[in-house]
Amino acid sequence: MVRILPSIASADQLAILEEMKRIEGTPYLHIDVEDGNFLPNITFGMKTVQAIVKQNAFSYDVHLLCNEPMKYIEELKDDSIKEIAFHIESSMYPLQELNRIHKYGKKAGLAFNFKTPIQEAIPFLDAIDYIIIMTSEPDDEGNAFTSSILDKIKEARRLLPSEISIWVDGGISEKELPKVVEAGADCVVMGRAVFKNENPKKAIKKYSGEVVC
Repeated sequence: MVRILPSIASADQLAILEEMKRIEGTPYLHIDVEDGNFLPNITFGMKTVQAIVKQNAFSYDVHLLCNEPMKYIEELKDDSIKEIAFHIESSMYPLQELNRIHKYGKKAGLAFNFKTPIQEAIPFLDAIDYIIIMTSEPDDEGNAFTSSILDKIKEARRLLPSEISIWVDGGISEKELPKVVEAGADCVVMGRAVFKNENPKKAIKKYSGEVVC
């Protein structure tokens, strides 16, 4: 079994509520907050995030791909949000954000872009519950999955205590899913592979329970 986190950023943005209903009954929903500065895309403002989580239909996690993550954390106190991650590259002093996330009773994660070595997590092991390893990044080619990151996932599983969960995020399709799980990931963010499917609920069930490594 693997935990599949469908990413609402890959859904039809003119019909977010309807898209959420298409996967109703599944447990999780992943929300990417991109500010157009940390990377060249904009997804959701805080009003939209708050409207999404007020549906109370899922256990939500929020992935902050933003500069100044602290100012966003302050607005993510809703009880439906269970996990918040931000990028280590975006913070001068990550313990400040990690401690604030825990203060609000949520699990705290650190995310890593391609260029950031996983060893940078080591000073924060006592303060993180999970990490997110990006498996794609802006490339002007559709943000495709990059297979070389599999070695980074393996390294993370070797270096990190078993209680720290390893999430992967970026361009992961049904084809890549067994590869990232075999490398050591236990949570997989999937966007287009879910919401572009004719039956996204069935796809989530299949991905989460039928992974063969």
